[in-house]
Amino acid sequence: MVMSSKKENVIILRKEGKSFNEISKLLNCSKSYISSICKENKLSDIGLDNSNKLTDEEINELKEYYKTHTKEETSIKFGVSTTTVNKYKENKRVKLTDEEIKNKNYKHLKAFRKKNKERAIEYKGGKCVVCAYNRSVTAMEFHHLDPTQKDFGISSNSNRAWEKIRIELDKCVLVCSNCHREIHEGIIKI
Repeated sequence: MVMSSKKENVIILRKEGKSFNEISKLLNCSKSYISSICKENKLSDIGLDNSNKLTDEEINELKEYYKTHTKEETSIKFGVSTTTVNKYKENKRVKLTDEEIKNKNYKHLKAFRKKNKERAIEYKGGKCVVCAYNRSVTAMEFHHLDPTQKDFGISSNSNRAWEKIRIELDKCVLVCSNCHREIHEGIIKI
């Protein structure tokens, strides 16, 4: 009984021009179930020509209306599916060139590494343990107290997960680049 009721509701909604997605959300059933019922009842192609019934003038009106209303409101006002609204909206996704993708990824990785370094500096106290220098993030470095316990260099692996970086930071002290050079030359003892 319940299945036939759901089946009848699918048929009614499809005849009203609802899409498979809309019916699926309304009746909480899969799109494949809806598709099979629609095929049995020759209702598969209903609504497929909705986009063709808009004139150029209506398309321009739709674009203007969508600027100040939701996709659903626009869909109802113009009697089209939300997919049709997506088709005509102005701010379509722009496909990036390979060079633009490369630059975008580079900037993202650079920002991620900088954020991790700033977090690491804050975690280690924010200033050089020798001279208390703290003015430039790029001048701050991490010195491993016991080089035999070193799993990886912090600065060259700042794109790792924070938990892995934190474990390695526990083996280090924060120093400025000048003090770090003097530590390696044996001028400063830690």
